[in-house]
Amino acid sequence: MLGLPIARPAPRPVLRPVLRALESTLAATPKAGSNAEPKTYPYYVRRTRFQSLPVYTDVRNGGTRRQTVVRRIEGDLGALRADLAAALSDESIAVKSASQQLLIKGDCARQVREWLTARGF
Repeated sequence: MLGLPIARPAPRPVLRPVLRALESTLAATPKAGSNAEPKTYPYYVRRTRFQSLPVYTDVRNGGTRRQTVVRRIEGDLGALRADLAAALSDESIAVKSASQQLLIKGDCARQVREWLTARGF
């Protein structure tokens, strides 16, 4: 018994879920050698401390009403509202200027996240 090697299980990858969450962000960022200038917008959506986009689904009235909330917006809320309305086509978007948020009628969080990631946020 002494002297026989002990079989140990292979270590599990710990960072895989974190990398999976950042894949879309890393793919959307321009490469260091590219000549493409980053486009500037009159608004900016800050990411959370875990580097995810602050786009949430709010469920109310016992699950009968769903809203998408975009938080952490800096700059011109009206310009972001106009750009999102053009991208989502026929969505009702309300501006909460006191809390710097946009409320979008319906559950379109995935489309908003993809749109923001494509724009480099």
